[in-house]
Order: sequence, then structure tokens, then C-alpha cells
Amino acid sequence: MDKLREEYRKSLKMVEDAKRKANDNDRDLLNHMASDLRFTIEWMRVGHHPGHRRGIERRAAYQTEQPMDPLVMQSFVANQTSSNTGISEHQKEMIEEALSKLTNREKEVYLLVRGEAYSRSEAAKVLGVCKGTVNNIMKRCDQKIKIKKTTSFFNAPLAN
Repeated sequence: MDKLREEYRKSLKMVEDAKRKANDNDRDLLNHMASDLRFTIEWMRVGHHPGHRRGIERRAAYQTEQPMDPLVMQSFVANQTSSNTGISEHQKEMIEEALSKLTNREKEVYLLVRGEAYSRSEAAKVLGVCKGTVNNIMKRCDQKIKIKKTTSFFNAPLAN
């Protein structure tokens, strides 16, 4: 990585030298090149997007945690009327128990986003609300359905 960073520094020095001799049109292009090189060098130095205090790997657990395995939830929703859902009875009961904690509106939003894999924007259009409303409802749903880390059935593989 040090060799690569050194190559970028050499390239930046060459661009800076070329800017001194360039006309106005070329100088504008060289300024953009120098800016990109500085950004890349800084990214390699800090290990994440320059200017951000934390890299994505340092996010708090609550920002990245999914309370349910999306595939299990989608399988449940896709086959609710069928007796062969592809998930175990225990998983089905646990999902129904978790959904029972939600209001009708929350359940509707949750099933669209997590069960039918709608984006939050798409769910907002379907429901005739703004995306922020869907985001707030999903936060409430996630808080209500929060599962203890010791419970791993939502992450269990689908039954055959």
C-alpha cells in the first residue's frame, strides 16, 4: 500500500508541476486531477472516506442490525396462504408473534418493506405517505420486534 501511495504522490507532484506551465483550459482539468489524487491519497491514509469520522465498519450495532433474516420473512409473506411456506412451524409462530406486537399500519408498512422487499420509497408511494413516515414507522417496528442476541431462529436456514 505504501508503494501505491508513493506512486500517487509522484503523480500529484507531476500534475502540480504541469499546472504551472499550462494555459487556463488545461489548468482547470489539472486542478480536477490534483483534487482527485489528493482525495485518493487521503482515503488510502485514513482507510475510509475522507472527512467522515468513522468508517462503515465502525457503525454502532443498532445501525446495521437486522432483527429478522429477510429471506425468512419474505418466504413467510410470499406463502402465507399456502401450507408449504418453506419455513418451520416454529419460525412461522415466532414471526406471527413478532408481528402481533405491531399496529395494523405498522404491520402493513413492515410487510411491504421487509416481507415483499419494497424499497422505502416504493412503500411510501404505495401507501400514499412520504418516505420519512415510512422510515419512522420502520424504526418503531424494529424497536418493537427487537430480538435478543441469544435468539437465532430468524437467522436459521429455511426448512426443506
